[in-house]
Amino acid sequence: MSGENYRSATKSHEPGWNDPPPKLVGKKPAPTTDATDSLPDREEMFRQTQTVFDDYVQSVEEARRPTVQKRFQLMYQQWTDKKLPEVLEQLIYKLAIALSKQDVKRANAVHRTIVCDYGSICVMWAPVLRHPIVELQQRTEDAANDENSILQPI
Repeated sequence: MSGENYRSATKSHEPGWNDPPPKLVGKKPAPTTDATDSLPDREEMFRQTQTVFDDYVQSVEEARRPTVQKRFQLMYQQWTDKKLPEVLEQLIYKLAIALSKQDVKRANAVHRTIVCDYGSICVMWAPVLRHPIVELQQRTEDAANDENSILQPI
């Protein structure tokens, strides 16, 4: 037998199909800039979330208000009965904070995560979470159009 087939420290060769996979030396994942560490306790998250969504309900036209309020009440009931996973509660809280800061992109991203990851849990009330996002989006678009109205010809 020849010694050429064996690995040696002096010879380098292309890895073959039977070689063990190379050890991946990677950097540690960067810490997320999300404020997951600084989330308030569960009750405070619920109070802030309820405040944001109840303010929205008060701004809804009178004819739609009962149905919108009913959907939010379903969510509140599941939250208080501890039927929602903790991660979902945090996502709902983040959505409420994004809405209060008028961050449409963040609100859309959080809503998408809620619907995709927890759709079976929130099927009855997830659509109503979209309403304040759409309204905020329309307000920001209208404000942008008003600002550019001088530049647009009549």
